[in-house]
Amino acid sequence: MRTDNHQLEEDIFMSQPGLAVSMNPLDVRDPRVDGPQGDAIPFFYEGRYHLFYLEAPAGKYDQPDRGRTPWRHIVSDNLVDWHDLGIALPLGEGDDPDIDGIWTGSIIAVDGVLHVFYTGGRRSACIPQTVCHATSRDGVLFKKSPSNPIHFPPSEWFEQRDWRDPFVFWNEEHKQYWMLITARANDGPPGRRGVIALSTSDDLASWTTVCEPFYAPGNTYSMECPEVFRLGGKWRLVFSRFTEYAATVYREAEDLAGPWRTPKYPALDGARWYAAKSLEDAQGRRIAFGWVHDRRGFVEGGEWLWGGDMCLPREIFFGGEDRLCVRPPREVDAQLTSQRPLPIRQASGATTEEWEASAAGTFSIAEIEIGALQRSLSRLTVDADLQDLAGGVGLALYSNTGLTEGLLLFFDASTGTISLGGPTEGEESDRLPVPWVTNQIAGRSRGKLRFDLYLRGDVLEIFVDRQVALTHRQYFERPFTAQVYVEDGVVTFRATLATRVN
Repeated sequence: MRTDNHQLEEDIFMSQPGLAVSMNPLDVRDPRVDGPQGDAIPFFYEGRYHLFYLEAPAGKYDQPDRGRTPWRHIVSDNLVDWHDLGIALPLGEGDDPDIDGIWTGSIIAVDGVLHVFYTGGRRSACIPQTVCHATSRDGVLFKKSPSNPIHFPPSEWFEQRDWRDPFVFWNEEHKQYWMLITARANDGPPGRRGVIALSTSDDLASWTTVCEPFYAPGNTYSMECPEVFRLGGKWRLVFSRFTEYAATVYREAEDLAGPWRTPKYPALDGARWYAAKSLEDAQGRRIAFGWVHDRRGFVEGGEWLWGGDMCLPREIFFGGEDRLCVRPPREVDAQLTSQRPLPIRQASGATTEEWEASAAGTFSIAEIEIGALQRSLSRLTVDADLQDLAGGVGLALYSNTGLTEGLLLFFDASTGTISLGGPTEGEESDRLPVPWVTNQIAGRSRGKLRFDLYLRGDVLEIFVDRQVALTHRQYFERPFTAQVYVEDGVVTFRATLATRVN
């Protein structure tokens, strides 16, 4: 039986068209019309996927204008078709603590009430970031607390500038609500003060900060958008680094009290899949949402900006080598019902659907004949059967015959390192890409290797062996092309294109 709350949401859901932004695989965001998106706050409630995210005004590239973001609310039954429920939390007015931004937070349901904890931004205030509170009984209309802001950084322990991204959850062991907060200690080397603070509450109204941070690694400026969950028999602490080597990364511990240790493969993607946060659905899956940056001027070489497009949902799962892995949920691939094998054209001009590259001690390359791609979602799958690989295999994307343009995706057989980047243009002796994104899987000289490239407009999301991901955005003014190549090895390639039928 549907609740009254759910019925109100259903009425809005049915009255709205599909959301014409990047969450819908059939649509591609037009940045001239649709503002950039960022910092997801996902929530699973009453059998439905809810995604709140920050939406900046269109045509704004610099702070503070680009940071004046309300929370937008979209909802889905299947992780693919998303519907717009409008602005859930608008910017404040006058003396409100959130006039410059409604920034990242979290949602928790208690006794039929949805409690939202978010960052209120007021740049001119002596404490420019504070924790604010809002509630809703129907999941559509949210009321801000008249007591906002409800929580400040204690000056004896923390800097007063960074106090944001509250993540609230129920700690069953301590019978308390815990709140994790992005903060900075007020002493120590400036570039190493980033901490995750801990505050506790018995009633979600009054919060007490613990002097000892929840996590203080002493090696980073800031850790944004933190969250914790159990997966694979351990607690996982996920956060995003925006300084030094930017990425969404995780730590692991046997207990919430720590110690939080760095795993062998700590990154869930590279710098361009950012501020990812997740939910647990009715099937017990951990589904994450991150975003890919815009570039200034929407051109190659432009400065990477805050905000862009929401990426496809991803399932985080416990995989091989005692690590957290990511893959597209089955609902995304189920939409790609039109599939066809692609011919591979060799240097001789001959084409075949299965190309055996015999390149022991040398190099061989062939073109995948793809044809024109739609701007909406497509998936190029390249299967590589490694018979004897000593060097590596790669894909040259948007490239020319000399491999001096475009993108190179390369797997190193000995180390398992996967690199996505620009070609060296012959300026250096090393033939590897100048890496923009790297990741790691098990190295191998024999066996199977699979590349899945999900393409939507300018956005490129790559999954290798359905375990690790590399995300990028390109603005090449030329059609998509793909060439497979092998360095020092014998490899058989097959390629398939899958699309969604309109």
